[in-house]
Amino acid sequence: MQYLASRYRIGDFYDWAVTLRDSDRMIGTCGFTSFDFAHNSAQVGYVLNPDYWGQGIAPEALRAVMAFGFRELALHRIEAHYIIGNDHSRRVMEKVGMTYEGTRRGAMRIKGAYRDIGVCAVLRDEG
Repeated sequence: MQYLASRYRIGDFYDWAVTLRDSDRMIGTCGFTSFDFAHNSAQVGYVLNPDYWGQGIAPEALRAVMAFGFRELALHRIEAHYIIGNDHSRRVMEKVGMTYEGTRRGAMRIKGAYRDIGVCAVLRDEG
């Protein structure tokens, strides 16, 4: 926790809780997972309780994070990654204006198996 707090203080980590408006109940997270400051780009990630999928919550949260990145952090590019086969996650990315750019073959080892990772991104003038 101290490490995360220090990253928040120096401005290189932004991750927020996703909550329900009527109850402030936390149902997920959305934010930046990494930055490439030399190129004004960042990667975003989101996790949402499956009970709330299909309600437009993930795209709404991602739009807010992207707006923060473009306006407040002056980012040029924001990208997101998903495991090939997770069509729900890719649809969220496409709903917020991201474009599929390609597949990184065998890019992540998850539960003992190498998985292909899709990459989607949006540029400031597109978002």
